[in-house]
Amino acid sequence: MVPQVHLPGEEAEVDFADVWVRLAGEVVKCHLFTLRLSYSGKAFHRVYASQAQESFMEGHVEAFNVLGGVPTRHIRYDNLKPAVNRICTGRSRVESERWLAFRAHYGFDAFYCIPGQDGAHEKDGVEHEGGRFRRTHLVPVPEVATLQELNA
Repeated sequence: MVPQVHLPGEEAEVDFADVWVRLAGEVVKCHLFTLRLSYSGKAFHRVYASQAQESFMEGHVEAFNVLGGVPTRHIRYDNLKPAVNRICTGRSRVESERWLAFRAHYGFDAFYCIPGQDGAHEKDGVEHEGGRFRRTHLVPVPEVATLQELNA
């Protein structure tokens, strides 16, 4: 075991998890955006139809508003396509221009986990949080007319 030490408001983790929703009578696969603060474990969740860059960025904006600010050190990510154009060596990434502009606007750094087994446990808090939220709030499969209704 390696104990982790996080200062309040300093770090967060972000990930998408697959979820199923009965949307307007049809069962569809959706995507649960989760931003989890590393110190407190407090998390923000929002269900989207896709993992597109717009959903990714909107999830961040809504999380920052609900949680009351932006982490001061960094946010941990795997290699989500909305942010990363190319994986280089180690933690180096070529980020998309829109993602770079978004991060500059909000003033936070991205911490990219190492791909594969070597980085498998670098953001397990958010991985577990996505599963916990799904089991707690989305089982049985929710029946809603719109995703806005579900997210409310």
